[in-house]
Amino acid sequence: MLGTDDHFRLIETAVLSNSGKSSEWRTASWERCLKDYKLDPSRAQLVDLSRRELREELDIFDADVALATRELESTLMMIEGGGYSAHIANRNGVIISERRSRDAGFYCSTDRIGAVWSEEVGGTNGIGTALKNLSPTAVYLSDHFYADLTGQACASAPFFGPDGQVLGVVNLSTYNPGVPQLAHRVVFGVAQITADRLETAYFRNAFRKFYTLSVAADQRSTVIFAIDTDFRIVSATRNARSLFKLDDSAIGSRTLWAIFEKIRGNPALDYLCDSLNELRPLGSGKVVEVTLRRPLSVASTPSIVGAAIASKVAKPKLGKKVTTLAECAGNDRNMKRNIDVLKKVFGSGLHMLLLGETGVGKDTLARALHYESERAAGPFVAFNCSAVPETLIDSELFGYSAGAFTGASKEGNVGRIVEADKGTLFLDEIGDMPIQLQTRLLRFLETQEVMPLGSGRVRTVDVQVVAATHQDLNSKVASGAFRQDLFYRLAGAIVTLPALREREDLQTIIANLMSQVSEDCEVKISDEAMRLLLAHSWPGNIRELRNVLTRAVKLASSGVIQPEDLMLVQSIPARSEVVFTGVKSNQASGLDPAATQRSAPAMPRRIAAAEADKEALVAAMKTYGGDPVACMQALGISRATFYRKLKQFGLTSAGR
Repeated sequence: MLGTDDHFRLIETAVLSNSGKSSEWRTASWERCLKDYKLDPSRAQLVDLSRRELREELDIFDADVALATRELESTLMMIEGGGYSAHIANRNGVIISERRSRDAGFYCSTDRIGAVWSEEVGGTNGIGTALKNLSPTAVYLSDHFYADLTGQACASAPFFGPDGQVLGVVNLSTYNPGVPQLAHRVVFGVAQITADRLETAYFRNAFRKFYTLSVAADQRSTVIFAIDTDFRIVSATRNARSLFKLDDSAIGSRTLWAIFEKIRGNPALDYLCDSLNELRPLGSGKVVEVTLRRPLSVASTPSIVGAAIASKVAKPKLGKKVTTLAECAGNDRNMKRNIDVLKKVFGSGLHMLLLGETGVGKDTLARALHYESERAAGPFVAFNCSAVPETLIDSELFGYSAGAFTGASKEGNVGRIVEADKGTLFLDEIGDMPIQLQTRLLRFLETQEVMPLGSGRVRTVDVQVVAATHQDLNSKVASGAFRQDLFYRLAGAIVTLPALREREDLQTIIANLMSQVSEDCEVKISDEAMRLLLAHSWPGNIRELRNVLTRAVKLASSGVIQPEDLMLVQSIPARSEVVFTGVKSNQASGLDPAATQRSAPAMPRRIAAAEADKEALVAAMKTYGGDPVACMQALGISRATFYRKLKQFGLTSAGR
């Protein structure tokens, strides 16, 4: 630690020898302090605000301070034992929140709530210089302008609001003249990680009503777009605007396809949320990894500046709203019983398992449960076990520390479980989870503790787990593909969601979906089109129905949907193939398609679907002499579906 005179000479020599020419951040800051602010390095004149002034500075932050404070707690866990305290300063450089180190001996008494650390007041320091340069800044001991501060080290990183303007600064500081410079560099990286997390959290919260597309670019800062249901860009993070050269005029007027190559077939946004993992920027020779997320909520008012930003753009359409539990139940008795059970169990410490065919709305029900529970203030995190490569599920779900394996992110990854802390974790397609990872998941469910890959630190997490699958887990347990103890741990409550063709309230569901997809348009369904909708077997369930109605609304002329606008894919074509419960089988199987042809208009919708399934099953059993394996292959169905249908229709393996 230099004396006052030595420190002054160091500053004077650096500034005089490079006056007006140096691009090195420290010398440039020292020069501003001497020439522009007229500060004396030997006489620190720091400022602390009154309570009234501090309240005004809190208002200037214009964001959720509690969210930032929670993030500071997570940050201190990452650098525990280093003697660092963590702070949030607003865009004026005023500290508005802090979490102190457990080691009081290293606490910087100057870094308290209400302290002003703009560069004009505090000289060269992490917060003020980071704000001046709008870039992360690590100030190590004698880097400070004031001699009195040369025993301190601070690492600061600015984070930006949804409007692209600086919102605040994350600051990590310690009063420790002996802190190793290498250790301080590590802390500097943690400060930048924290700033990135905050920027992401505030952006998602501000645009929780919209779909968000995250781009895995070679950048530390967040690259996220908020888009509406027409793929129009509602907003973009500061780094996204810079990387893709978007100015304010582009926000609200340009679509995603003005930046990326358009996907063939114009798939719906909801479908892309489950399948999209890469896009190719226009004019680029390589693709980038992307993640598309559904809207989080429409019930809450953005607590940041998102409402003000959104009001400036050209009236974007809202993303899909979060469906309520009452809407999930509809007028179907089975669904009402299911939801009554789930509401009583949710949040009791028991986990739950949702079963049902693909597209019946398991994820929608899980979201509704979350947002109508005491956990609504926490995050809802969805993880599709079948959408992530087996080699990455472990690291994505449980997290990893920086450099844990080749190709790992430099910042590490907290993992989906930790992201869901104090909220709900939805594990979709749990039946596809590799057996070795089932052991880790079981251990977490029993202990509520997570240890990321490459880290020796255990973190306790409070999470409500909702798992879902379309598979028969009993069969997978019997075959050894799914752990029996994990099944029972997840089975705090098990409900089976009925297929759309089995619902008693299909007409009501059609009406509700029509009101959602038609938005402000006055579109009606003709009587003939409604008859076709009611008679269709809906192998894709609610997801298929939503897509059919969305397309029909666009095609309908004069505001009335006609049969030709539906463009329904027939479940049982008359010639080339037989379709059983939405799964195709070639005619070469030897089944007579005519034997499975239903007379849909002549019988009620659900009876027609069931009769067609039963006839196809009986025909297969007769053709293959009751050989279950041959029947499954011919019909293109799983073992679980085969035996479930036998039980449903009261048949034996002999087809009687």
